[in-house]
Amino acid sequence: MGASLSSLAALVSALLLVACGPAADTEPAAARAPDEQIEVLVTALVDAVQAKQPVFVMDHVAGAFKDERGLDYFGVRSLVESFAFRDEEVGARLESLAISPGENGAQRVSARVSFVLGRRLSAGAPLPPGGVTYALELVFAKNGVRWQATGGSYRRE
Repeated sequence: MGASLSSLAALVSALLLVACGPAADTEPAAARAPDEQIEVLVTALVDAVQAKQPVFVMDHVAGAFKDERGLDYFGVRSLVESFAFRDEEVGARLESLAISPGENGAQRVSARVSFVLGRRLSAGAPLPPGGVTYALELVFAKNGVRWQATGGSYRRE
């Protein structure tokens, strides 16, 4: 299960590297700051892992995405699909999140995310046996109306 959770961590790292503004057919919130949009989206991306929504996730991964270990867009796609199409439940929970400005309008995200296979994770509940937590350092860049992943790193705690 450790290798599967490592793959899941890579998947969620990639997922959290992705952020977008409002959907293309909706108006942006006038008073919402860019970091607030990212905060909302990061939470939605973690929820999308549990809900097995690969289209939502992949709509927010930049074609040029690459993490520090070489995971690219197609690797992210393979991971997203492998977890979305499995029978077993996938649990993911955002433990903490910090956002800061990056270069050229990018946003840097530091997050801790917990994962487990076979069940969903509820807010505040203890991490079950077999669960793991990863520290993520992510970079988001704006592409049109969307924030998209451009790179990052992760490590198991």
